[in-house]
Amino acid sequence: MKVFISVDMEGISGIVDTNETLSGHSEYKKARASMANDVNAAIEGILEKGPAGIVVCDGHGKMINIEPEALNDAAQLVRGTPKPLSQMAGIDSSFDAALFVGYHSMKGTHNGILSHTFSGKAIQSLKINGMDAGETAMNAGIAGYYSVPLVFVSGDLAVTMEAGALVPDIETVAVKEAISRTAAKCLHPNIARQQIKVTVARSLEKKKSIRPIVFDPPVQFDVRYTSEIMADAVSFMPSAERIDGQTIRFVQDDYLKAFGAFRAAVSIALSVDR
Repeated sequence: MKVFISVDMEGISGIVDTNETLSGHSEYKKARASMANDVNAAIEGILEKGPAGIVVCDGHGKMINIEPEALNDAAQLVRGTPKPLSQMAGIDSSFDAALFVGYHSMKGTHNGILSHTFSGKAIQSLKINGMDAGETAMNAGIAGYYSVPLVFVSGDLAVTMEAGALVPDIETVAVKEAISRTAAKCLHPNIARQQIKVTVARSLEKKKSIRPIVFDPPVQFDVRYTSEIMADAVSFMPSAERIDGQTIRFVQDDYLKAFGAFRAAVSIALSVDR
């Protein structure tokens, strides 16, 4: 069995504030340790089912949050940026299942802890083939491109609901329930990690029954930026179609090409942020 784990930080046990997720802040050291602990709980759940090849992709910020020595040595760690597949770097068609640990809901979600979509500064909203999408759907589409099903998501209650709407039979763990965007009622980390371990083990029993998320071509990304000047700059891309003052559309015959256009467009948008 081979299992791919993509891990973000905003949905990690106990984390509720941006200062915890940014290097240079006093709270960050503890938060990065918590990130490793939640991932290790997922790894323990995988190993409950037997020997496995496990790849973990650090998918937050500069993607160098998990200290290699802190990770269970049963797993390989993909870290650093830029990576063509970003939070999904390392996945391919040899994997049997994908797990998302520490995920958050899409931008604009009511009571979503630290909710955003890929770049809070640049992206107001994203639609893929007409469907509202956050990082869960977008990255599930990358897994689906390789015929890998998404079987587990952990994070706040809002993202588990988002995942459940996308994959009805998915297994989830809500480690906290938002009171506002930066406040939540949190499970004790020990309880959260025990639930992650048990639920991951259960989720792998569904790896053959859950269908991968596949966006049929032509694949359309409609990206609404947070300012008109960002859309102005992105509109110079050869594949860009200007829809309105803040929205750019990319249409490609391949999901990864559409995702690549999206990634490049975000970089361009951030370069003109004012």
